Amino acid sequence: MKRILTILSFALATISVAAAQRLPEVAAPENYKLTFTPNLEKATFEGDETISLRVLKPTSEITLNAVDIDFHDVTVSSGGTTQKAKVAAEKEKEMVVLAFANPLAAGPATVHITYTGILNSEMRGLYLGKDDQGRKYAASQFEATDARRAFPSFDEPDYKATFDITAVADSELVAISNSKALSDKPGPDGKHTVRFATTPRMSSYLAALVVGHFEYIEGEADGIPIRVYSTPGKKEMGKFALEAAEHVLGYYDKYFNIKYPYGKLDLIGLPDFSAGAMENTGCITFREVILLIDDKQGSVDLKKEIASVIAHEMAHQWFGDLVTMKWWDDIWLNEGFATWMSSKPIEAWKPEWNFNLDDVSDTGRTLNTDSLANTRPIHQAADTPAQIQELFDGIAYGKAASVLRMLEAYLGEQTFRAGVNAYIQKHQYANATAGDFWDAQAKTSKKPVDQIMPTFVKQAGVPIIDVKSQCSSGSTMVTMDQRRYYYDREKFQAPNDELWQVPLCMKSSTGAQKCELLTKRQETFTLPGCATWVLANAGATGYYRAGYEPDAVRTLARDAESKLSPAERIALLTDIWASVRVGREPVGDYLAFAQGLGSDRNRAVLEDVLGRLNYIGRYLVTDSDRESYRVWLRQYLMPILKDVGAEAKAGDSDENKALRARLFGALGYDAREPETLAQARKIADQALADPASVDREFAMAAFGLEALNGDQAFYDKIMAGLKAAKSPEEYYITLFTLARFEDPKLLQRTLDYAISPEVRSQDALGLIARVMENPAGEKLAWDFVGQHWAAIEKSGGPFASAEVVGATNSFCDASMRDAVAAFYSAHKIEAAERTYRQSIERINNCVDLKSQQEQQLASWLGQHGSTAGGQ
Repeated sequence: MKRILTILSFALATISVAAAQRLPEVAAPENYKLTFTPNLEKATFEGDETISLRVLKPTSEITLNAVDIDFHDVTVSSGGTTQKAKVAAEKEKEMVVLAFANPLAAGPATVHITYTGILNSEMRGLYLGKDDQGRKYAASQFEATDARRAFPSFDEPDYKATFDITAVADSELVAISNSKALSDKPGPDGKHTVRFATTPRMSSYLAALVVGHFEYIEGEADGIPIRVYSTPGKKEMGKFALEAAEHVLGYYDKYFNIKYPYGKLDLIGLPDFSAGAMENTGCITFREVILLIDDKQGSVDLKKEIASVIAHEMAHQWFGDLVTMKWWDDIWLNEGFATWMSSKPIEAWKPEWNFNLDDVSDTGRTLNTDSLANTRPIHQAADTPAQIQELFDGIAYGKAASVLRMLEAYLGEQTFRAGVNAYIQKHQYANATAGDFWDAQAKTSKKPVDQIMPTFVKQAGVPIIDVKSQCSSGSTMVTMDQRRYYYDREKFQAPNDELWQVPLCMKSSTGAQKCELLTKRQETFTLPGCATWVLANAGATGYYRAGYEPDAVRTLARDAESKLSPAERIALLTDIWASVRVGREPVGDYLAFAQGLGSDRNRAVLEDVLGRLNYIGRYLVTDSDRESYRVWLRQYLMPILKDVGAEAKAGDSDENKALRARLFGALGYDAREPETLAQARKIADQALADPASVDREFAMAAFGLEALNGDQAFYDKIMAGLKAAKSPEEYYITLFTLARFEDPKLLQRTLDYAISPEVRSQDALGLIARVMENPAGEKLAWDFVGQHWAAIEKSGGPFASAEVVGATNSFCDASMRDAVAAFYSAHKIEAAERTYRQSIERINNCVDLKSQQEQQLASWLGQHGSTAGGQ
């Protein structure tokens, strides 16, 4: 499953909390025969189920998971005898107990159940959705613990079974499932019956069914048919996704040494979908905005996102579906692996997109989360549905991916790949643990993987490695000292006993390079030649921070563009900022380093710099220094934009297009450069009049800038553009522009609109969160949340820790922190408890950073506010 936090913000909500209980080990399924008859008008479905199972020991009852199921008739057959079962619901446990008068002997048995279920509006289980024309459809979303809402089941990942699924649907509706359709026959009663082939063994959360008005385009790769489905009128927007899937499947077939195992591959875009995408075997479902795109007009950013998500979900077909974790505490290995793996086929297909650099930037963002006291270990116990849901976070995806990237660099690409394939070969169609994966890598590589990885997986946080170098007798002695890094200065300065085994690579100003395994609190290594600096993360593949002495930072700044790769420059910028955050260096040192990169034209490097310049401008600049900071920004950014080109040119690279839009947005928003704001007004009007005449990236930036001083007339134009949008991307660009205005009356209008029937449930909280993240709207949005909590907590579906909780981490004010703490102490969201604690901590850290760096920034601006580098 993929949660997307870049192009869009996905709405999250509360989920029910079940008691911490697993199914008793008295039986295990072998096969499910399932017939679903959905009634879209009544929002119900009829179910007919036969479970073939093995009774493991004599028993007079079998326990299944079931939620919102109305049982009609239940019988159990064993040893030639059939008997009725009594059904006792245990709602708190999301279970039912089937009791029999005559005990079952160990051995084969079958359970037959007829029942009625609900097509709910919560985007989980088997749910009801609508397309843009109001046509209804039914779709499934079972991960993590919601297959039990569609059929009584052994709804735990270790209970793998085969599935025979049949759909009885209205004659005009299409039915899609995990396997190919074996037959499609008319009847009964004006319907048609579609029977699908038996699936391979898989976990219940990977079963899938979609029934509705859908059409498709089709291609193939390595003999596997690939279809991209959409609601009517949108299928041509699936061309890019189809091309991406074809390239990805061919790449994975070669990488894994096991051909794609599921016979066909369907990618389905759904208008109502809570998560980003879901890796159901052979039947991957997506929120349509990250599957469907106007191939000619679509933005580079969204194309990259679509390709990445497709690669992520397709990686799961091997790593997650073919081999599945035994329990949810190892879901991080599935998600982290798919996140890490997804860059490889896209890098091979579109090397000009520089996905390898985006991976380094992603590691930097993950380090931000892992620098909190309220982070968690990668491996985290979880029992209840709420606890399981909370595992789908930045640690499971981002940190796990970064640690795997570091491990691959340590072992070597081919050795790591051999370990991956040994693991998959051994455990295919079965379940495994993270320990099984480490064992496979250790045996293949003959290196202590099983000792290194637990230090990153089983303890929370991230190390910082302080680097000190000294020349002696023609060599450089490098002392490495590790400790846990916290943004909280008091915690960082206090003693701590965490210790990591860190595979690290060094490079020096002389060009010398060396890789070592740091296993002690402090160790000294030797590099040839006398170096003026030593970089502790050569290649930028490490998952750790590095701390440098001030003199080393200054010499690194002089050599950064000539002697460091773009990936290393991104990692070094992250490390310098980490030192600023804990008061080791003044914020001016970061600005000076950024200024020293004035000749850098790499999109990923400058994107990283622009993000922090925005943070500094929002939180650390005082009102009295704001104009001075903006003057400095203009002088710094305008020469870069001039060099990149202020207007699109024929033959522009995708990277150049993206960088131009970023620079334009920063000049307008952060620097408030008058000519840029005037140009934004013209571009915004042009894009609204003729969306095809302006690059999507530029239109997005222009809309946001025009909204800064936008009046009701412009707001009405955006609203009209929203309703006239011809693609999902066009819709979301205009939708989220509604949150960028500064006029409180217009922002109030946006908030009211967010919870109206006109906005899909999945988008409501994202829109509210965007207003809350807007400095002009944070207090307004926060008050709105309190006033409309009953409506808000029901919005958005189950996937997450409530985005509206996470949005509060953009606050940097003690009184707002106290208001958040008071509110969520009275309105707990079980699946977002950690997100809440992290938000409070982030606010505290921001308040502290502001207090320690405000004056230093003012002093630096006093000296540099009228000059900038790169000229």
